[in-house]
Amino acid sequence: MRSYDQYCGLAGALDLVGERWTLLIVRELMSGPKRYTDLADQLPGIGTSLLAARLAKLEQSGVIDRRVLPPPAASTVYELAPAGHELGAALVPLITWGLRHAVPDTPGDSQVCAAWCALPCTHAPDPEALAGIEATYEFRLADTSALLRVHDGDAEVLPEGSAAPDAVISMDAATMAAVGAGRRTISDAADAGAITFEGDLAAVAALTDAFERAR
Repeated sequence: MRSYDQYCGLAGALDLVGERWTLLIVRELMSGPKRYTDLADQLPGIGTSLLAARLAKLEQSGVIDRRVLPPPAASTVYELAPAGHELGAALVPLITWGLRHAVPDTPGDSQVCAAWCALPCTHAPDPEALAGIEATYEFRLADTSALLRVHDGDAEVLPEGSAAPDAVISMDAATMAAVGAGRRTISDAADAGAITFEGDLAAVAALTDAFERAR
């Protein structure tokens, strides 16, 4: 394994997770445990041998864990270890930076996924912004969906289908990028019809206020 051979936190981190695809594997595991086939489906183009190599390195480095689910599932899944959860938290500002500086206004033919839309919501700009919100939200983006649960001041992306949502938030990928980058507010996008809401509108208003108030 090649190393920068520098006594620096950034260099050390890049030695560990700076290879192509590695951080995208971590991104996928930020929304819960995944089977090998789940990761391969969400990362088209990685190749089976390269995915296996990246998973092995992350497991050996203590970033992810591997376990076997109890029957009847009995499937092997990968999930973030404590160090992986720390890394996931560090990735959220990088995701926002990428939306501001490295992602085009429209996705073109690029792959889109609702779970990627929900991840920045797991770390509000104001740590106290989510206090008092108790709700589960379903984000719909193109033909994908993801669940975000807000509970006791924390937010997490849940495995798809694991809970019934209190509210549904729908938008296209370009709107998601504009809102995530801060180029557009949720309220303005909703007024223009670019975002639609269903279900518990009070819960939607609370989430919207939490993020717009904290910007």
